[in-house]
Amino acid sequence: SAPASTPGQRALGEGAQEGGAAVRVYRWNEFGKEVTTEFDESHFQIEGHFESNSSAGHKEYQDRIRAIHFRKEGKSKGDIARILDRSEKFVAKWWQKDQKEVPRPWGVHEYLTKDLGQKTFNNFGATVNDDTKSTAAWWRDVEVRRRYVQDPAVYEELLLGSDWRSSVARTRDFATGASHMKYDKAGKTKLQGNQGAKYSRGQSPAMDRCLQKFFAEYGLEDRTSGIGLNLYPDGSAALGSHRHDCWTALFSFGHERILTIDKTPVLCQDGDLLIFGTQRHGVPVMPEVSEGRITVPVFFYPDHLQVKKQWQTLTDPEDPRASRQLAAMGRELTLAAPAAEAALWSDPARAAALAQLVELGFCEADAQAALAAAAFDT
Repeated sequence: SAPASTPGQRALGEGAQEGGAAVRVYRWNEFGKEVTTEFDESHFQIEGHFESNSSAGHKEYQDRIRAIHFRKEGKSKGDIARILDRSEKFVAKWWQKDQKEVPRPWGVHEYLTKDLGQKTFNNFGATVNDDTKSTAAWWRDVEVRRRYVQDPAVYEELLLGSDWRSSVARTRDFATGASHMKYDKAGKTKLQGNQGAKYSRGQSPAMDRCLQKFFAEYGLEDRTSGIGLNLYPDGSAALGSHRHDCWTALFSFGHERILTIDKTPVLCQDGDLLIFGTQRHGVPVMPEVSEGRITVPVFFYPDHLQVKKQWQTLTDPEDPRASRQLAAMGRELTLAAPAAEAALWSDPARAAALAQLVELGFCEADAQAALAAAAFDT
């Protein structure tokens, strides 16, 4: 059945509080839930860093790991408490522990407790220095760079010069991080909702210039683990929410599309660059969009200087790049969550599936999480 639409939400910053007029209104659908979001002018002006968490459990776990990380940097208990906006009692409980001793709250998958860069099913022997191997390195603040590239040739060169193919949809083993193919009810393999291709130097002179600028600014040319291409011919093409085992720099070209990062919608326009850690991210269905978009994800592992600056929003609150507007986006999404959840579970089919799991002995929260993770494919 069709998903219930939630009340409109605003992905805005301070303009939302000032009653700024919406300049874009989009419907989008992720995890079987339809949302309408308004974007005003302030949304397209935001640049900087913002903290991002997949859930309350992830926030709790990250703060425990961060307490250990900051203690190793020589910060005092009081300093860490102020940075994390936590009590000194919280810091005292965790800061002297080894990272491997920190228990996972519910919802934090086991593979996220391993060291970033170690050999896993999805990461075949990545090379990182010992000083960047830590559980803390999984997360970094999200960085937004608007109009980082202003060259219309990029989209056309990539569109015409790439071997686009549909790929098999995959899911993960939450304990090991292993990747597995997804199947439909008939036992056939599912395909991803977008098309992909590989990128090689010389494929697009305009993209080569873009990457040269990026590598020079961030010092990453010898730390990449791959460069990919994703094509979304229109708004029906989408990519489910997922994580990578490394950090990502994502370039966006063509028509504007929403990128969700830990459920927060960021409307990416032509030439925008977003850099993030292992946060959940995806490209939802947008029914009104009829034009194409190409993204170029650059996968990389941080060096010790990048790890040191990974929590820019926390450690440099006076830095002008620490965007209050972006932080407000996350708060507004959280405030809209109860209404969205109520609309989601008011659907009769979903309510029936939930009731069946509860009757089998699952608690309601666990049953809801399982159904949402399976995209209600019951």
